[in-house]
Amino acid sequence: MWRLAVLAAALLVTACPGGRGQDESRASPHKTSTTTANSQSVPERSTTINPGSVVPAAAAAQMVQVQLTEYEIRMPDALPAGPTNFHIANAGKRNHNFAIEGNGLQMKLSSDLTRGDWASLIVELKAGTYTVYCPVDGHRRRGMQRVLTVK
Repeated sequence: MWRLAVLAAALLVTACPGGRGQDESRASPHKTSTTTANSQSVPERSTTINPGSVVPAAAAAQMVQVQLTEYEIRMPDALPAGPTNFHIANAGKRNHNFAIEGNGLQMKLSSDLTRGDWASLIVELKAGTYTVYCPVDGHRRRGMQRVLTVK
């Protein structure tokens, strides 16, 4: 009987992380999300596959670093075709977002990134030309747009 009580107490302590003496929201990593082509935003490390489309897991996709600042998108101008994981970081002072359109693809992050935040956007890139831009309040008009060539 006492073993059952000890086991229950151990499970309770493990399941309830309270009492750590700090605000968990401040200690946790910046918000992240993974969005896959032709799907809604899903928690990181998850992949949604819609019928008729094949979306690779993040581990199988090429990683492309993207940095958003006032009013610039820093990333390569050309990429090879295939599964691509855009790792997008907001290095600016204002909120930013990331959208990609072209060749039948139209995707954006499900929410804006605040300063220091990052997110992943996983897409299947086909050969062709794409436009990447920041869809936040006129940022595109201010220069946060570029052309991406996929070969």
